[in-house]
Amino acid sequence: PPVAAAVRSHFNDCPDSHSQFCFHGTCRFLVQEDKPACVCHSGYVGTRCEHADLLAVVAANQKKQTITALLVVAVVASVLLISVCVLI
Repeated sequence: PPVAAAVRSHFNDCPDSHSQFCFHGTCRFLVQEDKPACVCHSGYVGTRCEHADLLAVVAANQKKQTITALLVVAVVASVLLISVCVLI
């Protein structure tokens, strides 16, 4: 609770005038600096979350490719195993 109170004292929700400030993120208002800031959604970076993080995009695509490759290997192995069992 003391930490949560300290965090709340440094940040507030952005006023309606800044509702569109962050392109791909959540707006937080920095109390001491009297200005908005953004907490970017995954895959976005920049002061206003305006840039796609290419490393995150590549990592996500690589994960999808790995899963697809594993599924293909599993299907091929299953077909081979069934074929061997039928022939024996």
